[in-house]
Amino acid sequence: MGGGLVGASLAACLARDPGVQITVVEKFAPPAADTDVHPSYDARNTALANGTCHIFQQLGLWPAMRAQAEPIQQIEITDQGGFGRALIRAQEERVRALGYVIENRFIGQHLFAHLRQCPNVDYLAPAAIESLSYQGECMQVGLQADGRRRTLTTPLLVIADGAQSRGRELLGIESRVTPYDQVALVTAVTPDRPHHNLALERFTASGPLAVLPQTDNRWGITWCLAPARAEALMAADDRDFMAALEQAAGPAVGRLTRVGKRVTYPLALTLAREQVRPNAVVLGNAAHGLHPVAGQGFNMAMRDVAVLVQTLFGAAEGKASWGQLSLLQSYLQRRGTDQLNTIQFSDKLTRLFSNRNPLLGLARNSGLLLFDTLQGTKRFVARHAMGRAVSTRLPEALSVPGAPGASGAPSAYEAPSSAENLSS
Repeated sequence: MGGGLVGASLAACLARDPGVQITVVEKFAPPAADTDVHPSYDARNTALANGTCHIFQQLGLWPAMRAQAEPIQQIEITDQGGFGRALIRAQEERVRALGYVIENRFIGQHLFAHLRQCPNVDYLAPAAIESLSYQGECMQVGLQADGRRRTLTTPLLVIADGAQSRGRELLGIESRVTPYDQVALVTAVTPDRPHHNLALERFTASGPLAVLPQTDNRWGITWCLAPARAEALMAADDRDFMAALEQAAGPAVGRLTRVGKRVTYPLALTLAREQVRPNAVVLGNAAHGLHPVAGQGFNMAMRDVAVLVQTLFGAAEGKASWGQLSLLQSYLQRRGTDQLNTIQFSDKLTRLFSNRNPLLGLARNSGLLLFDTLQGTKRFVARHAMGRAVSTRLPEALSVPGAPGASGAPSAYEAPSSAENLSS
């Protein structure tokens, strides 16, 4: 239920076994096959951790995605008006890149094109699930597609339809929503000088500001602001907006020459009170919608996908039903520590750097300086952020013949053998 980035990725992973039949139910029409893929200024982007890239690599999708992605070679973390600064470098971590920035629509286009070629995937869009009920040891799904009502029966329903999940509602699964009293303003800008693949995490008086390198020498901007401030910046003309952004981001962004379409969305921490039930799993933003401060929401969801696939195909070898509650609970147990750590890190980081108490500011900046000198701690944090703390390897028996990463090819995050490979 839900054919967005998480749902489509899971479907692609499961479809590697031709004996599995998957139905994807998505309420929006799929992207057109002839969509112009030239980068536009109104496209939202995602920073893909190396663990996420590894999943796409095993699916054979990463080479095409990589051509439309921009690598992150350095991440600079600063506190506006403070002296603290920390720098994480790909070369020091012995990886080709700390992550890759790609527009969401490109990910969607590649996933949809891939699913269309999978004979065991039925992609229904636009379509809507209207009812869910148990029928013996399966879930019965009532849906509308192409103006007709259909009924499907499945041992496993995966709910991946976003933070405002209809699937959660139909199953009576409650969620806990904690507003941040912030709005994310998203746009893209062009600087007057090369960005050199630098990503900035800047903590400002109004909220975190993420500046990510994009293709065509653009910066992708996610600026977290108080609602009134966001409204004022949305109403500002391009020149005034760019001046405000230059002041908030600091000298690293240079002088901005162009800004794209601006969009906003409210920020909240959304956590489902249940992620598994008999015959049902909740994934993606339907399970946990995070603050964008550390860029971990989609990447954590993709680690969920990898472990769920590992769990399901491990059970298939033992002939266990995929809807068995004990099996789904074992998946959740495997994911518990990483989910808890990632959610708490994102939430506490947001609250710590949104508090402008002078004494707390002194502690923040001292902490950034200390963090920059503690190589072991920095490497641990970088490893977690890159998704290397959790195995994202899909079951070997399902590897696509000849696909990159499917039969011993170097993964997206293995140490490069030379300085030349760092730029690949």
